[in-house]
This record gives sequence, structure tokens and C-alpha cells, in this order.
Amino acid sequence: MHDTTAPWAKASSLLALSFSEILDEEGIDFEEFESRAIALGHAAIAEAMSLSLERKDASLCAALGDGLAVHDRRPKTLASEIGDLAFSYRRARDRYGNTVVPLADFLDLPWCARVTPGARSFLVEAGADVSYQKAANLMARHGSRVSATTVMNSLRTAGALCAEEDAALAEDLFANGVTPPGEIESEQVLVEADGTWVSLQGVAEGEPDRVEIKALVAYGSKEKAGKKTRRTDCVHHGCVGSPDAFWTQGIAAIGTKFDLSKVEVCHMGTDGEGWCKRGAEFFPAKVRSTGHLDPFHVNRAVLSCFDKENARGAWHVLDVLNDGDREEACLLLEAMRDFGIAREKRAGEVVGYLRSNIDLVAVEGPSLGTMESENQHLYGSRMDSVPCAWSRPGASAMARVISRKSSKRAIPSLTRSRSLTPRRAKQRERRILSALAGGTGKVVECVGSGYLPPHRASLVGKSAEVRYAAGIDKGMIPVLG
Repeated sequence: MHDTTAPWAKASSLLALSFSEILDEEGIDFEEFESRAIALGHAAIAEAMSLSLERKDASLCAALGDGLAVHDRRPKTLASEIGDLAFSYRRARDRYGNTVVPLADFLDLPWCARVTPGARSFLVEAGADVSYQKAANLMARHGSRVSATTVMNSLRTAGALCAEEDAALAEDLFANGVTPPGEIESEQVLVEADGTWVSLQGVAEGEPDRVEIKALVAYGSKEKAGKKTRRTDCVHHGCVGSPDAFWTQGIAAIGTKFDLSKVEVCHMGTDGEGWCKRGAEFFPAKVRSTGHLDPFHVNRAVLSCFDKENARGAWHVLDVLNDGDREEACLLLEAMRDFGIAREKRAGEVVGYLRSNIDLVAVEGPSLGTMESENQHLYGSRMDSVPCAWSRPGASAMARVISRKSSKRAIPSLTRSRSLTPRRAKQRERRILSALAGGTGKVVECVGSGYLPPHRASLVGKSAEVRYAAGIDKGMIPVLG
């Protein structure tokens, strides 16, 4: 192993001399010393990284494989968490005329990258919590300056990679029967699903100006932690999409933490929306699914039927519901409406809501009812703040990134192969085909009918055994059984 003790000690000593010069200045305080030391240290690290990149590029290009030849050298600047990295790199051409960048291939650096992978990860993580401009300002404090558009593009790319991975997991599970690599073995999984709406920007007249983020959270159980209750082994999934795509990808996301082959019971809490209640359809057939109408929505609906002076009536209805007498609770609410205790129109709507979800109301099971606060704290606080507005792809990308981050699931990295655009890929393929065609002669355009006569070969001069075998193959010589 290479001994780095001596170089590290030398570098530290040189930095200490520079830091000491800062401390010797009159009137310096610790905050200014710290800030200037960090800036100086980052500048030194950026310079050292740039030099090491150039040295690695030189060593890679000194040992190029057959068919590769260096044809030019170009400058490159990458924004990073410690400042701009400025270096030069060599480009080579392969035997087909395609460009090869040995340093980028070695480091798996995306094509046309302007931001380092580490800085991109920082911008994605920060941009999921604060505005794009604030995320850019955070990196600029001791790193490179980037625009809010760069942060937005980083989030969009990360969201697209998440969507690609989610779709692949769902296809493996539902089309190929390959379960995700969940390690937690639990007989029971609690799932809650709901939607939250965010504003859209740039919509045409007459088009909807809001879009629904479909979201779920799955967990094993709830545990007491002092005065609070926390959920164990949480998995989150959120996106803009159809119910089928949402649920297939959501179940696959649950499978990244829970071993789906061990799950036997699922308690699913919803607000009664049709797409929410469909979640049970997507679990394996052996899983016994029980639906629950979220108590928060039930309580809010019943309370909305009464004025403040008649609020006791709401609690009477809820007491009857919680005792399991669901139809009796509906009849009681109707009677209160008829007597003028409850609001007439609203009470009728709530009775219809309860009866349409009668099998889900006050069902025995574990405590649920956390999805409303889930949506507010995870998605609403970042995506529904004023004057925030989204495009549909941007809203879905942000929801996927937030859910990944909250689940502690890795966000896929943008690799060199993934960053290859279709246009660039076609150009590279075209050069290869052109070079191959040029090496084998001119490709003649077909002008005939397309009919190819059967292959013929003469057996004149061949041995008797060969002619006899050919006759049997063609059926010309009978084979006696």
C-alpha cells in the first residue's frame, strides 16, 4: 500500500504556514479566520485535484489500446463542492472514427458533464429540501457557483433515473416474477395511501392548474418513543402517474425493504378514493388485505356537518361509528339533518361517503391514520409552498426524489453510459457501420424482386459416401425401416 504519511504531513505543514499568515493579520477574529482558511483549503484541494486528473489522463493515454490514437487536447471546468476544477484532457479516436475520452471512461464521468457527480448529489439532496436558488446558494458558500436551472436539471435527471429504476423493478416483479431484494421478514405490512395536489405552471386556458401527487407509506409497526409514536422500517413512494403504474412501482418499492414472500397480512388505510382502494389488488394473492378508512378523514367529514354550537352531535355519531354500528351512525346523522341539527347539504354528502365505504369504516386492526401529515411534511412543505408551481414531469421527479430520500433508498447515479443521448448513440453506430461497409467493399443497392434462389452445390468429384449422404438428406434415396 502506498504510504501517504509523508506527503500528508508536508501538505498539512504548508497549509499551516498559510493559515498562520492569516492569523498574524491585525484585527482577525475566529469567524473570519475559519472562513478564509476554508476558502484557501478548498482552493488548494481544487488545484491538487486538477493536477492529479491531468496526470491520470497522461498515464491513461500513454497506454492506449490498439486502434486508438490521441487527436487533440481540450480544457475542462467542472463545478464541485470545493470550487471549480480546471484541467485539460486528451481525446482519442477509435478505428471507426468515434471519439473516446480515456479519463472520462475511467472515472465514469457523464458525457458533457459540467458538474461533478458529488456536486450533483449535493444539489439533488439540497434541492429536495429548499428552493433551487437556495440550493445553489448553499453550494456556492464554499464551492462552485451554479444557477438555479442547474439545480432543477439535476433534480429532473435524478427523478428520471428513479422512474427508470422503479419501472424496471415493477416489471421484474409483475412480469418476470423476480422479487426485489427486501431483507426484512415480517408477516404484516401496514400501508397508507393518499394524494396531495400541487400547482402547475404554464397551463393552457381550460387545462387543469393542479396535479395530484399519488403517495404511499408502508411500515412494519408503530412503536412508542417517549411521548411520541414512530413507525418502523418506513418505505415511501410518490409520483405523478396512473393508478396501475403507481401501485406496481409502489409495491416493488415496498419489496426493496420487506421480503414480499414472507408477507401474509396487509392493513391498508385510505381516504376512500377509488385509486387508493385498488392497492390490495396488486399484492400477491396469498396476502390477506384488509381495508381501513382513515380515521382522520372520517372524523373531519363528520365534524364538517355541524356548527360549533352543535359539535356534540358529531361526537355522538363518531361514538356510534367507533362501536362498529356503521349503518346506525348513518341513520343517526340523517336524523340530525332532518331535525336541523346538522347541515343539510353537507350531511347528505357525508352519509353518501360513509355508505360508499361502509366496509372500510371502523374496521378492527392496528392504528393507522398518519398519511395526511405524511403528505404535508414530505411533499406539501416542499412542493405546495407559495409561490411554488411545477410542470408535470418536474412534480413527479421531485416526488420520487423526496420519497427515495425519506426511505433512505439510494438515488441512482448518472453514469457515462446512461448519459449517452440517443442522437450521440446513433452517430456512433452510423460511424461503425460506415467503417465496416467501407472495409468490405461497396454496398450495392438491391434492385431485384427480393427472391433468392436456393443454394446449389456440385458433388462432382466427391466421394461416393458424400454423394450417398446428400441423396438421403434430399430424400432422393429411400431409407428402409
